[in-house]
Amino acid sequence: MYINNNKIFFDKITQVINGNILNMLVKKYNTDYRTQHFDTSSHLLAMLFFQLKGLNSLRELQTNISNNNKLRKMINVPSVSQFSRKNANRDYRVFEELYYHIVNKATKMFGLQRINKDLPIIKIIDSTMIDLPFNFVKEFRYDNKQKRSAVKVSTLFNGDFPEKIHIVSGKVNDRKCIDDMINNKDAIYLFDRGYSDYKWYDKLTDDKYKFITRQVSNACVEEIKSTYVENDLIFDYEITMGTEYSKNKTEHTYREILTFDENEEEFRLVTNIFDIPAEGIIALYKKRWKIELFFKWIKQNLKIKKCIGYSENAIKIQIYTALIMYMLLYIFKMKINSKLSMLVLTRIIKVNILENFNESIEYLLTG
Repeated sequence: MYINNNKIFFDKITQVINGNILNMLVKKYNTDYRTQHFDTSSHLLAMLFFQLKGLNSLRELQTNISNNNKLRKMINVPSVSQFSRKNANRDYRVFEELYYHIVNKATKMFGLQRINKDLPIIKIIDSTMIDLPFNFVKEFRYDNKQKRSAVKVSTLFNGDFPEKIHIVSGKVNDRKCIDDMINNKDAIYLFDRGYSDYKWYDKLTDDKYKFITRQVSNACVEEIKSTYVENDLIFDYEITMGTEYSKNKTEHTYREILTFDENEEEFRLVTNIFDIPAEGIIALYKKRWKIELFFKWIKQNLKIKKCIGYSENAIKIQIYTALIMYMLLYIFKMKINSKLSMLVLTRIIKVNILENFNESIEYLLTG
């Protein structure tokens, strides 16, 4: 197994992954059984390099490794067919558990993340779809008529990094992906109207979890009372939702806040939080854009939009290695206290990834 020596930048980025955790996972899932050459460590490092450099194919990755002395010292060079077989057959759970190990390490190193020190802890829930070729990926088909196939990545995001994800078929309902994501009663959970479920709202309220979400356009609402707001563009109501006839009426009362967006269209929020002013609820919900920026960043800067393997296992390995690389970049940024954005930081790292890490490079990165 490769041991980090911290001589080149790629070592510096990946040193968070120590040999002990990787050895433990290899042993747990027996992923080096009868592997004489392209072991799990080489597989992981190769996929991380693939992600960071933004390569387009396994052939391009194999060419990069085989023609670079520094990479050959780190990674046992596979053939393209061997690489493809390992992506299809090596247990993706090694990569999944390694991702969560790094998430836990980041949480211990930097504490519970707050989008703003003056705000409560915010947890944002959303999903993104990654389209796949319909004819190659039967497991992820969700619209036979339109011949669409996609993987859905449901994500719990804390404003800085994804704490938990579920990778499922695009046809799986959003609500079915997230129950185990809500477990912190000190946090406020933000999610959009795709997760609308009155019984679930009642359960969250019974369990003392706080949330803010968008109101669905066809909601059946009964107003209990209204609260005066010193702002002509904000209205604050206490409501119940659903009807007795439909047997979906909420047991609890909720708060509906009506305002208007930049296009002067109605914007309605629903929350079970009554002790924060209406303006504060609106401001908190607007933090949900953080997860949209994360999805956009990871699709533009790492390789998840185009799959290099079409089995479920290969797709999950590719997504988890993208998430691992994001976490490695985030931890590195925090450790050196860089003032640069993740975008600028990543661009500099990509250019220098195989250079020796020295004071001049560190100076570029601290911003």
